[in-house]
Amino acid sequence: MDDQRFAGTCYRAANWIPLGQTQGRGRMDRYHQADGSACKPVFVYPLCRDLQQRLREAQPPCFSEAEAAWA
Repeated sequence: MDDQRFAGTCYRAANWIPLGQTQGRGRMDRYHQADGSACKPVFVYPLCRDLQQRLREAQPPCFSEAEAAWA
């Protein structure tokens, strides 16, 4: 969402949670530098009631050495 054009009122009214801002890098950033010209707010919507509890109890994925070497 472009916060220079929109206030995000409909997201807030529909109980979306604001997380923060993007780095503003843009889609065509070839040099991995944030110029800050395209910073946009990020909103999330939890799909289950106990989301925070599930995130606290979640175990990180286990990768084998072959999978780690591939990435």
